[in-house]
Amino acid sequence: MELELMKKSWAVLDKKIQQAVTLNEKLIENIISSRATTTIESIKRLYTFFYTMLIVEFIFIVAILFGNPFDFTFNIQFIPYVLLLSGVTIAFVNLLRISAAIRALSPAVDIGEYLRGIILVYDRNKKFEKWFGVILLSVGLLIPFSFLPQKMERVGYWSALGDIVVMVAITLLLYFLAFKFGAFKNRHKIKLEKDLADWNELKRLSNDLQHQ
Repeated sequence: MELELMKKSWAVLDKKIQQAVTLNEKLIENIISSRATTTIESIKRLYTFFYTMLIVEFIFIVAILFGNPFDFTFNIQFIPYVLLLSGVTIAFVNLLRISAAIRALSPAVDIGEYLRGIILVYDRNKKFEKWFGVILLSVGLLIPFSFLPQKMERVGYWSALGDIVVMVAITLLLYFLAFKFGAFKNRHKIKLEKDLADWNELKRLSNDLQHQ
């Protein structure tokens, strides 16, 4: 009789544990999902800002190419701005591609799969980010040289060259500081990776409880 009561008690206790584990899983999923949603909303706002900035840059560069406000006299002086215009256009198209890839993923599926999907989108974009960084750096180094002819007319060859060297050095310093302080890191991807790591860890703990 006592054995039967103990079995029933263990069965009731086991059922309560399973219910608690299920409830904890749902709670954990809601917490991680909420964090991921907040990050995604932040990404959307950032992308809206990027779209606006790229459009403004595009208009500004086109105005330089067709309006020639700096009174360039040689076609070669426009090369950095043509490269910059190409970079801005490619960046805009790439941003559209990433946005579409993220929108195609559904948070309604397993939250872990959703996070892994977004992280994979960013991982696939790493190569583009590297090349785009190289293009921007190259353009940043070339732009000062586009003003060399005008400077030579005003202050002479060596003074003009000295000014260009200073401008190039400042550009390199700014890029170095930006890299040093993590300006080129994808902070949203880092947040999503942390969310995924937390999710995996909590799932592991939940599975351990189920098998105890």
